Amino acid sequence: MADDPRSHDDDRENHDNAENNGADNGAGNGAGNGGADNGNGPSDPLSQMFNQLFGGAGPQGFSMHMGPGMGAGMGSGDDDDDHRQQPDFNAIFGQLQHLFGALAQGGSGGPVNWNIATESAQQVLGSDDPKVTGEERHDVEEAAHLADLWLNEVTSFESPAEQPQVLSRGEWIKKTLPGWQRLTEPVAHRASEAVSQSLNDQMPEEARALLGQAGSFLTSMGSTMFGAQLGQAVGTMASEAIGGTDVGLPMAGRGFTLVPANAKAFGEGLAQPYLEVLLYLALREAATVRLFNSVEWLEDHVVGLVKDFAEGISMNTSAIHEQLDGIDPFDPSSFQEVLSSGMLEPTKTPQQEAALARLETTLALIEGWVDAVVTKAAQRLPSAPALREMIRRRRATGGPKELAFAGLVGLELRPRRARDASAVWEFITQERGDQARDEAWADLANLPTAEDLDDPTGYFERRALLDASDEDFEAAMNAWLDGGGSSSGGSETDGDGPSGDEPNSNGPSGDGSDK
Repeated sequence: MADDPRSHDDDRENHDNAENNGADNGAGNGAGNGGADNGNGPSDPLSQMFNQLFGGAGPQGFSMHMGPGMGAGMGSGDDDDDHRQQPDFNAIFGQLQHLFGALAQGGSGGPVNWNIATESAQQVLGSDDPKVTGEERHDVEEAAHLADLWLNEVTSFESPAEQPQVLSRGEWIKKTLPGWQRLTEPVAHRASEAVSQSLNDQMPEEARALLGQAGSFLTSMGSTMFGAQLGQAVGTMASEAIGGTDVGLPMAGRGFTLVPANAKAFGEGLAQPYLEVLLYLALREAATVRLFNSVEWLEDHVVGLVKDFAEGISMNTSAIHEQLDGIDPFDPSSFQEVLSSGMLEPTKTPQQEAALARLETTLALIEGWVDAVVTKAAQRLPSAPALREMIRRRRATGGPKELAFAGLVGLELRPRRARDASAVWEFITQERGDQARDEAWADLANLPTAEDLDDPTGYFERRALLDASDEDFEAAMNAWLDGGGSSSGGSETDGDGPSGDEPNSNGPSGDGSDK
């Protein structure tokens, strides 16, 4: 879309006005040095600045809300100033010292300050981190052992040799940070580049040299910002994640991992005995671990799709400029309105949309395979159908995986696709057996596609066409066209459970309606 020439005129006018206003404000501030505030500045500029930078979530130790005497109206020249407390400059500079100390640390020099991420995650978790008891450890190890025995009967994928990890919530944070680092740094790096480019494009030529000199500071600021925000997300997930694979990847390494405190929280209020709940959760964790250990390319493939998305990240500079024009520097609420408007959200390109579609399909196939295998392995577990439905409800209302990928790449995972994928794997098993289901993971060419999720019963026909000669392919296409196309129904009418993304409001059922 061509630029409107009027917008450039407006830009120049706004730039000239900004320069004039800056000169006026500079003169006023210079005259007021050492005296009272003249009332023309924001009421709490430090808090506003860091709220803008961190979206209300600064590094640990830096409060987004100043204490008494440090908030709105401080030194504003109002008639009731005598009743206001004087600002606590020791507190202000103490917080600034902590912030700039974090910036000086710089983490590993990458796009995310992992020292800040770790501190922030632990701060969010707080004291809600009970230690693992001996009884809990024994129960988890027994459940993991029995889960392995049952899975041996239904899948050729082998269990890793590592001993089960039984973790507290805080230990889960530490164990999963390397996984978060690998998953998030491509997005953080590209987003940082996009923001820097956006700032550079909007600045006048004479200001770009200054930006270059401040580049290392801005890089550290961005690294700290990403670290604080990621740490908050990981700290929140630590209170919900049951194992090391809840986000769809082996975040805690390639071994079996389980957090008994969260397993108990999941089972609270259910009619099923806790040990049955624990066994079902152990089956899911063990199955996912087997999949990633046996399909060596799978983890790299998922991370690669995230990188594909990150490569296309760009900022809509014109939209940012329009939103910034609407900020009233004397009205703190206007800053929050702009930040909540999605101004800094990257625009998605067609290439990114394609990457997100492939990522959604892959994550659905992983979840669907685990669901299908665990359902078959847990046939001797009376509560398995009800627990299967509870897992689906958790997914539909936003579990750790859904929250992680929504925050990381803006991907709203559809619960329906996981059910469709489970139907594909169950169909392959019914038609060709467990071995054929597992062999489909041999390479990408054999994996079910989004089309297979829409029409599970056509999976083998489509694979036959891919392997057919040109003559066979042409004959099959002619036959298909003569017949008016495929008559097989898609999952939208034949699928399991409810027709939409929401879980079945009638509760779990044992009549096979989930299959």
